[in-house]
Amino acid sequence: MPRRSRGGGSAGASSPQEEEEEEEEGASSEPETRPRPPPATPATAEEPAATAAGAEARAQLAINIRRMLAVEAERRGRIAERIGVQAEGPILTLEDTFCDIDDGSAKSQVARKVALGVSQSIVSLSSFAGRKRIRVCSGFVIRWNDSTSIGTILTSAALVRPPCGDDVRVEVFLPSGDISICQISMVDFHHNIALVEVTSNFKLQEAVILKYIIDKGDVLALGRSYEGGLLMCSRGEISNRASIFECSELLVSSCEITMAGTGGPLVNYNGHVVGINFFEENQTPFLSMAIVFKCLEHHQIFGRIIRPWIGFWFTSIQMVPLSHLEHIYRKFSDVDNGLYISNVAEGSPADIAGICQGDILMKCGGKFLSTAPEFGAILMDKCKETMEEYDQETNGDFSAKRITVEIVIKRENDGSTIEKTISAGLIEEFNYNRWPTPIPSYKVRRDTIGRC
Repeated sequence: MPRRSRGGGSAGASSPQEEEEEEEEGASSEPETRPRPPPATPATAEEPAATAAGAEARAQLAINIRRMLAVEAERRGRIAERIGVQAEGPILTLEDTFCDIDDGSAKSQVARKVALGVSQSIVSLSSFAGRKRIRVCSGFVIRWNDSTSIGTILTSAALVRPPCGDDVRVEVFLPSGDISICQISMVDFHHNIALVEVTSNFKLQEAVILKYIIDKGDVLALGRSYEGGLLMCSRGEISNRASIFECSELLVSSCEITMAGTGGPLVNYNGHVVGINFFEENQTPFLSMAIVFKCLEHHQIFGRIIRPWIGFWFTSIQMVPLSHLEHIYRKFSDVDNGLYISNVAEGSPADIAGICQGDILMKCGGKFLSTAPEFGAILMDKCKETMEEYDQETNGDFSAKRITVEIVIKRENDGSTIEKTISAGLIEEFNYNRWPTPIPSYKVRRDTIGRC
């Protein structure tokens, strides 16, 4: 360590011999006012033995220190193993933050104001199994009850996916800085959404939500970190790209978030929430709030979410890669909108109705289609109507009932436009669990995930 010199400056480290020489020089320059110490005793034969004993003591001390360090390392390793992090290297957190609106540009200043306006609705949530933290997600307040002081928060179902069990505990970091335990009230693994309820001493600000589908425009992906409760924001725009996830209703924005931003809101520059975000490398898939509220409406009325199974995969024409779009345009040069049917399950309702791979789905229920969420919203409305009709007849058992879907397609083989009627079965509690009851057995094959 550097030491302070006599003049107050900093000097390099000195050996004990140099310090003794400096003291002797200083003493020689001063008058002798004290008696000199007696001369040193001549070296004896016992000194080598004492020196050897000192060396042995130092060696034993080093051994003891190494043992203590080994015991400490083992203890730290056990602790690290318990909390699920690597024992070697730096202790890693379960989240990384994101923010790209601090560059000082004019657009960043606008984005910062929008983010601050929405910030009091944004929370962070963490799931725990015992004392072990499993996952961290963001979320936002969609409803506040003044009479009960309970807020309802929308987040991602990833928060409680396995390895979380029935004993999972969820804590929420509120904008006020308070951390509270909350109750899970709904989970839908197909759409990857969940609702939690939390009691707060302070009124929670509800997010302003658009309940119709937005498929273009500049947007901000927002979130909040669990460690410190930091507000996070990434800017981008809704793009005509497909997601790697199997839920066909997903749209994509160019915002780049981290896993801690999963479940956070996607907002436009008016501060209105247009979707809920999910994590993917280099882009952010999101589920339109129009679909979210269809799910919540089902849950509120029927206590479950029921979807039809038609049996085909599809994507918007606008998201089809150019290399494949050229093949489509050779037959459908006048088609700019619609859903391209990329595959049909053998024996499915769509297959029975004569729908083929390569067909273009143009209309459903008399409405023109341009995005997958539009089709999904129509189907959920159709399910709701059917469920309301059957509810009194079946006491809530819809397993034997079907819905009729009227569609218009362009045929892949000759380009003709024809109408088709599909009779589709209803899927009860598709990957759905109403907590805290145990997860029910699935009533549909797992290979139907991602199909409509």
